[in-house]
Amino acid sequence: MEIFKSIEIINGSKAIYIRELDLIVISDLQLGEELYLAEEKGIFVPQIQFKEIKKELSAIFRKVKATRILINGDVKHEFGEASKQEWREVIELVEFLRKKVKEMIVVRGNHDNYLLNIASRINLPIFDPFYLERGYLFAHGHKKFSYPKDFHTLIIGHEEPAIVIKEGFDKVKIPALLYGKMKNGKRIICLPAFSVLSSGTEINVVEEEDLLSPILKEDVDLDELEVIGIDKEIGALNFGKLKKIRINP
Repeated sequence: MEIFKSIEIINGSKAIYIRELDLIVISDLQLGEELYLAEEKGIFVPQIQFKEIKKELSAIFRKVKATRILINGDVKHEFGEASKQEWREVIELVEFLRKKVKEMIVVRGNHDNYLLNIASRINLPIFDPFYLERGYLFAHGHKKFSYPKDFHTLIIGHEEPAIVIKEGFDKVKIPALLYGKMKNGKRIICLPAFSVLSSGTEINVVEEEDLLSPILKEDVDLDELEVIGIDKEIGALNFGKLKKIRINP
């Protein structure tokens, strides 16, 4: 599904492909979250996320023969020093992707405070606060910064949007991609989390002042954004503008 000229959602995947740049873009992998849940929250889940991420990435590369990939922040989960699980999985992820693409680009997210320690060992460049190429501006979305003059499209993550669908007493929550125009007239895309453990922000329930991203809070009329639900089996589901699917908490 094409959302802007040269930008399409890779069907059934929480990723976009920018044809003009020959670039796949994903965000918020949150590697190592299982260990964090176990040690900090006392919640024990099988360490399957990395396996599922590689499985989904393999499916993407079967659909799109791209030569480049960009991870738009939050490669890892821990805010502090990287755990053993994060060290192992980040290194394995980079090795996996370098067999698939010629170039890998990473933008630093708010969970990536100690990612530089790992990146320096494996010659992986990290861009902070943004990466700009041919008018496409990639930033994680957790903080404001001065926008460069020559951008036309901003791609962010961080919010990890999802939508809630209610029918009677039944309730379903699915990841979602948001896109539309900023208040300054530039285009914006907010990607869903690539993590399989992310619960995500219920974007059609939460009030605008309770959003995580200051960019979505201040620089966008949220209700005017278009919403695309992402379902692995069905594919991309167009829900129209956010204001049309808002529900009471």
